[in-house]
Amino acid sequence: MNDYAKNHKRKRTFSTSALLALGVLLIPLILISCTDATMTPADETAEAVTMDRSDYPDPNRVISQSRSPFQTALKNNNNAPELATPILGLATAPNGDIMIADAGSGVRSLDGMTEISLPGVSSIAPLGRSSLWALQGLIGNPGSVGGQSLFRVSNGNAQLIANLYQFEADNNPDGGIIDSNPFDVYALNGNTALVADAAGNDLLRVSNQGEIGVVAILPPEIVSTSDLKDLFGCPGSGAIFCFVPPQIPAEAVSTSVEVGPDGYYYVGELKGFPSPLGKSNIWRVDPASENVRCGIDPGCEKVFDGGFTSIVDLAFDEEGYLYVAELDEKGWFAVEIDAGIGGTINKCDLSSGICTEVATGIPLLTAITIGKDGSLWAAKNGLIPGLAEVFKVN
Repeated sequence: MNDYAKNHKRKRTFSTSALLALGVLLIPLILISCTDATMTPADETAEAVTMDRSDYPDPNRVISQSRSPFQTALKNNNNAPELATPILGLATAPNGDIMIADAGSGVRSLDGMTEISLPGVSSIAPLGRSSLWALQGLIGNPGSVGGQSLFRVSNGNAQLIANLYQFEADNNPDGGIIDSNPFDVYALNGNTALVADAAGNDLLRVSNQGEIGVVAILPPEIVSTSDLKDLFGCPGSGAIFCFVPPQIPAEAVSTSVEVGPDGYYYVGELKGFPSPLGKSNIWRVDPASENVRCGIDPGCEKVFDGGFTSIVDLAFDEEGYLYVAELDEKGWFAVEIDAGIGGTINKCDLSSGICTEVATGIPLLTAITIGKDGSLWAAKNGLIPGLAEVFKVN
């Protein structure tokens, strides 16, 4: 463990908010018995249940899709276009404009006007006011082909650069189920971009000629299922999740990438099923790395060994502080069953490893960006048509 992880402390003042009273599309939960099931004393009254990895509830569905199908933006009372949702990315253009990746319509400005039609857009990285990198994320069900591409946009025209699902299918860097959900893009320059693929559990480097290289692969981690069981009132409720083993492997789910003041790449992970609390890591990747396995090979190590829950975005300010956005303090699976309490933004000092809470109780926090003036912006209710909002935090 490096010094950052050893010194990692968080100054928290938790606040609670009302549980979200909104309808949710429940993920089909198909539980399949398999080998190596482990039974604990609490499970002695029922046969232990494990899940085939292909049937685990998938965070990529929760963080990628709105609670209704992609739709044309409607008009609100102020006669300004509503955000169609889901809002999966925010970015600051060189001229200071706050830009929005609205997967329901395309790239939008802060006033809500659609500037570039690109349904399914999950993240943008402006190079200029009218030039940017743009990701099209997962459109459809996890594991399916739909979107999953990197574009270069110039003067309103989007040019396909790379089919990221095809790269995943051909190479499968993490060796798991073939799946792609490109979730965050960072512009190294006009010729090269970094892409965090949430379903691929990896960090990619893509040239403007469509050449794709694997920078780093994030590993699965054995985690406790106690948070999941608490969420379902186990053992008294008798819910099926009460009988999963006490520990199971969770995928990393890389949702965010930023370049720090030291030139290293910082990658945040959501952490997959069983959606454990406080187990989302942040990795520091040497820019010279190629095809490294984080935590095993040199060139990729933990900056923060856990301490976060369901990370969805990262941002550095000009002073070098790292801002970390968590979807919900109860985890992404709590959001899926309407049991969330809101997300949190923390400001982290990498030299000391201390993170200070900036804001909490933000419903469905999906993205952040730092304005040119140092202001912090965030998207709340980012998955809900009619309620999604981009606002200045401070």
